[in-house]
Amino acid sequence: MAPDRLILTSEAIEARRRLRRQLLSGGKVHTDEEAARYVEERGFALLAPLKGVNLPNLSDADYREPWPGYTITDGAWRWKEILPGEKRCVYGKFLRGRGTFISWDLFPHFYALYGPADDPEEEYLAGRLGRKERLVLETVEEFGPIDSRALWKKVGFQFGGERAGFVHALDSLQTRFFLTVSGGSLEGWSLHQWDLVTRQVPEGLLDKPPSLEEARATLLHRLVDNCVSCRPAEAAGLLRWPRAITDAIAARLLDGKVLRVAEIRGWRGPHWVLPAEWP
Repeated sequence: MAPDRLILTSEAIEARRRLRRQLLSGGKVHTDEEAARYVEERGFALLAPLKGVNLPNLSDADYREPWPGYTITDGAWRWKEILPGEKRCVYGKFLRGRGTFISWDLFPHFYALYGPADDPEEEYLAGRLGRKERLVLETVEEFGPIDSRALWKKVGFQFGGERAGFVHALDSLQTRFFLTVSGGSLEGWSLHQWDLVTRQVPEGLLDKPPSLEEARATLLHRLVDNCVSCRPAEAAGLLRWPRAITDAIAARLLDGKVLRVAEIRGWRGPHWVLPAEWP
């Protein structure tokens, strides 16, 4: 074992993960303002817990208990419409196809890595944007912000009335940062409004994008921070990066003492952790 490798206990890791489920000042999230602050502090957070993924989420951070039989809370259900509606952050299906809140501070790094390489027309001509996805995108561009029901009425005929294809197109456009939730109704099962990402971001935010290397280093560092400890394969899978790229970015961070390698008793390893967490 390398002499600088830490040996930690699972109890110590879990204790720190519990701290990630509350505000930096301590305590659970009660208000919309605190929910927005939680996203800013974490950089990105899931809507609800995802099995096997140790990322912070607003349902765990909420002071309310989840709905019986579910993992989501009343607060988180509201915040997925309220926070993007007030342009406090971005919300959409990004990580593992699950609802994810992203702070404006971290958003340029996500956009640099996962956003479109060109405008929609060029993306379509290059075969990176499907015909139906392009139709949905053009409709949102013309009529957005537009809610899911109204959007379906305008484009549903192109999907042969098959709503699953429509949902898949929306999911794909979110994952690639063409579309984002821009608010919505909280009645019943709620109803998203959709708009172009470029119309929702603060003016000038994407004018000077980070380099791909800078964006990868920033997101890997924040991922490890949010997870407290993370295996290399987990990091590559969550961020959808080839393992070789993930390892190369990690090597730079390890050399710069931004990351550190740890063994955790009883867990498969090695894990990456932040040195500041374990002085």
